[in-house]
Amino acid sequence: MTLADLIAPGSGQTRLHFLDETISVDYGELWKAGEAMGCLRAACDGQPVAVVLTNTRACAAAIVGAIAAGQPLVSVPMPPRGADPDWYARFIQRMCAATGAEKMLMDASLLPLLPPMEKVAFLSFEDALALRGPSTADPGAFTLTQFTSGSTAEPKGVVLPGDKIVANLRAIVEWLEIAPGDHVCTWLPLSHDMGLMGTFLGSLTAAGDTWAHGLDLVLMTPQGFLRSPARWLSACEEFGATITVAPNYAYDMAARRRGPAHDLGRLRTCVVGAEPIRAESLERFSQVFQDSGFDPTAFRPAYGMAETALAVTGTRLGVHWHATEIEPLPDDPRAGTGAAQGYLVVSSGAPLPGYEVRIDGDGIGEILVKGPSVADSYASGAPLPDADGWFHTRDLGVLHDGQLHVLGRTDDVFQVAGRNIYALDVEVYAGEVTGVRSGRVVAIPENGDLTLVAECEPDFCDRDSAHRLAQTLKQQIVARLGVAPRRVLLTRRGALPMTSSGKIRRKPLVTALQSSQVKILAGSLE
Repeated sequence: MTLADLIAPGSGQTRLHFLDETISVDYGELWKAGEAMGCLRAACDGQPVAVVLTNTRACAAAIVGAIAAGQPLVSVPMPPRGADPDWYARFIQRMCAATGAEKMLMDASLLPLLPPMEKVAFLSFEDALALRGPSTADPGAFTLTQFTSGSTAEPKGVVLPGDKIVANLRAIVEWLEIAPGDHVCTWLPLSHDMGLMGTFLGSLTAAGDTWAHGLDLVLMTPQGFLRSPARWLSACEEFGATITVAPNYAYDMAARRRGPAHDLGRLRTCVVGAEPIRAESLERFSQVFQDSGFDPTAFRPAYGMAETALAVTGTRLGVHWHATEIEPLPDDPRAGTGAAQGYLVVSSGAPLPGYEVRIDGDGIGEILVKGPSVADSYASGAPLPDADGWFHTRDLGVLHDGQLHVLGRTDDVFQVAGRNIYALDVEVYAGEVTGVRSGRVVAIPENGDLTLVAECEPDFCDRDSAHRLAQTLKQQIVARLGVAPRRVLLTRRGALPMTSSGKIRRKPLVTALQSSQVKILAGSLE
């Protein structure tokens, strides 16, 4: 079965609602609008086309049309917040050169923002869908190159043939236990794997006759969510959504900025992923919305990555999420320091059907995954799995009772004063301090020392408050880890560079600090 077969309109009614455009469309109509992508395939002779995916009707039609025609796509990231246009142009030009893409599709609104690129021609989604002329189709030839998040390094292109995507979508829909009556609401960017695979293509798969026999898919834009987190839950209520998906920080934002009362009684699945999952975030959301009919068992923490299309592990339907106290283990570099303390790590569930997970070594170690959707190679040609089929994720984790607990990246372990320090330890303990924005704190190494950077809440931005907060943060890390940060740098809301899924981009942050591009608040410990 090709990916086109899997997501083709079924016999039931499936409607897509684009809230920011105030448009609703029947999926069959959208599918037909995408037929022009066969003309694009003929014009490109089947060569890959780069796309900047957005949550718009035209983009959605282009995606399904490309899948039906077998037009290979290269999904490049949206411009990061505050990015310089010339830098972004060079950034995506490298991606196009690495994948052989000579055309790029995007929203018409983005076209004026980019300077001309050598060997890359721009085309809006609307213009691509208006193409007429010779058309070719070979659904089995579809591939998607999606790039890793780039939170710790330069993004790498992962080449996924259609059959790999099919395998992961099937596993996701079976894990979610999609059934008639289910509906999905999302604001996640389609430029990110959790938005594209988990909610968009996953919903179109689930809408087929094998599962839901039709459903409603509600799409907001990420910008719409950030302007009003309450609108996300209002949309879930309005359209009777039973499933939604978001990173940890989104549930924090929705709880802090609740807005009008919501009836969340129909939500049976709230997938949580894309970043470290914090028990206090799930508890806070459940408490804030307990009078709205929200069932805490709806939370379904999960783990995945671009290299596997998306999902690898997940919490079962109806099972209350749980967290495990992770203590320093005998083979953990933190053991024996006398200062390291345990902390709660939320389980990301058990492997999905057909997938395996193991830890390299005993106790805490690198997470290795195996399964039918693990990509064979990066766009550079470098292989992903080892000779035995295991993909080494460079994520740190531990298995307890068959459940995976994710601790962070191997890249986020660095030496300070001869000791191995886990960035996640520092960030978890720093996040407990009042005044620090949830999920907006990062530990980075600098010349053998530890630097802590955090966005602070508005009431802590004046010089005296910032200085007290910085001192408190320093004392917290010393008390918990026995290591003193050399610098504690505080910034205002929105200052840290983020990926589209809400992860702090460590490497660009280091560069920005070195070039004084991050505005540090007076009162910080420099």
